[in-house]
Amino acid sequence: MHIPFNAKSLVTITVVSLAAMAAPGCSSREEPSTGPNSVDALSSVDRFPRYEKIRDSAHARGIGNAYLLAGIAMHESAGLAMCWSELTWACQGPNSPDCGGGPIMAGSGDGSCDAQQGGLGMFQFDAGTYWDTIHRYGEDVLTIDGQVAHAIDYAVNMVKVSAYTTDAETDEKARAWINRFDINDGTLRDQWIKTVLSEYNGCRSPDWSCWAPRYQQYNDALSQVLDETPAGFWGQTGITCEGGSGTVVGMIAEKYRSLGGCGSILGVPRSNETTTPDGIGRYSVFDRGSIYWTEALGAHEVHGAIRDKWKDVGWEAGALGYPISDETPTPDPIGRYNVFEHGSIYWTEATGAHDVRGAIRDKWKDLGWEAGSLGYPISDEYTVSVGRRSDFQKGSITWNEKSNQTTVEMKP
Repeated sequence: MHIPFNAKSLVTITVVSLAAMAAPGCSSREEPSTGPNSVDALSSVDRFPRYEKIRDSAHARGIGNAYLLAGIAMHESAGLAMCWSELTWACQGPNSPDCGGGPIMAGSGDGSCDAQQGGLGMFQFDAGTYWDTIHRYGEDVLTIDGQVAHAIDYAVNMVKVSAYTTDAETDEKARAWINRFDINDGTLRDQWIKTVLSEYNGCRSPDWSCWAPRYQQYNDALSQVLDETPAGFWGQTGITCEGGSGTVVGMIAEKYRSLGGCGSILGVPRSNETTTPDGIGRYSVFDRGSIYWTEALGAHEVHGAIRDKWKDVGWEAGALGYPISDETPTPDPIGRYNVFEHGSIYWTEATGAHDVRGAIRDKWKDLGWEAGSLGYPISDEYTVSVGRRSDFQKGSITWNEKSNQTTVEMKP
């Protein structure tokens, strides 16, 4: 039985390993005669899509080296089992959408399966009864993506509080520690396994009899994950540049790498990946710009005068929302622009950077964008007596709030 800390509430909970599931009193399910830890729930081929889900879910949350999480799940659930149909000698938990609507795999830490106590799913989250666990973590604990999300929170916290890690005293530093992890560094690997033992498994001291065998089990599980996945599968996720002051990870790192990495137009990173105030997105700041990411929109860069204008408009919380394109040259190619959720910002050296949005942007599009009769915008959208207006090189577009119509006025 392990006694880890809930990464969100920092209260002590009990998480039950599959080894504990085989204890006396669990006779309401069938167990293989060779013992639960000697039989994998899934074949290595069947595990591959699950590895992909763990990797992609972690990357989407800015966490690289997701094989560390997979190694924990490999040990906890006899080979990445998530559904009871994959491990039928275990207990049947609540129904899960990721199990075809059937029951999630559950452990049993206190008595028979009828008691409905024990860990749920790949990571064996356990806060008492199954329903206590759902109340603690939310219904997403019944999904693979939710399990990985909570495992990330858990891993970040245990790295932060571990006696075996250094330079990981805050959540931000702990995330960076995970993203900088090098599997080929024997010292770091030893620190990770000891951290899992003490903070996830609850085997606190090398003097305890559980220490040596469980150290070997977690280490073997991590090796199995790496042996079953091809080189490069888990992705290059962390980028640290000479002269920089942050580490770029996950999908933002992939975008940064595609732009040229440390030698790109953005320059070197000046922050670790950070959550946006609305909680929806994540971003990293560089010498000359930023990369913003959301799960729905992906990762896009914003830099220079366009980024300054977006800042003036209120960043992602303002009228334009999140970026949905990188900065792009206009076809002429005099100018540059970024597209956002609710509008665009256009820049030329002569006109500067200005935003265009809503019905005014739609009318400008109909007129041929910057190549049409109006040319480039020379003002941001502003309020007039009848509604809103934007000025362009050769005229203006006004939107009438009452009629919801736009009118075009050309310069003489």
